[in-house]
Amino acid sequence: MKMSARMLRRGMKYWPPFLGAGIRVKSMADDFRDAVVELKLGRLNRNYVGTHFGGSLYAMTDPFFMVMLLHNLGSDYLVWDKEGRIEYLAPGRGTVHAHFSRSSRST
Repeated sequence: MKMSARMLRRGMKYWPPFLGAGIRVKSMADDFRDAVVELKLGRLNRNYVGTHFGGSLYAMTDPFFMVMLLHNLGSDYLVWDKEGRIEYLAPGRGTVHAHFSRSSRST
């Protein structure tokens, strides 16, 4: 069953990996070509040294490109994540944002 971007955004509010880590989907475009996600530093997602836990940072990014592709390619395609990697550039302090965008431009 395909769901609207609005319904998915609301449902992700109660998805256990997001709920437990404090991850919030701030926006999702109706055409699934753009999404913004936020993670505030809190007691449940803080690591030993007081910065964002890496697992929470990864969880906030994991599903979005797959979901965006699923909705934009259509039912003739199977989209499956094979692997993921994250390169930490600096400790996450305060509120962290991620912006996912799938351009509609043709090359």
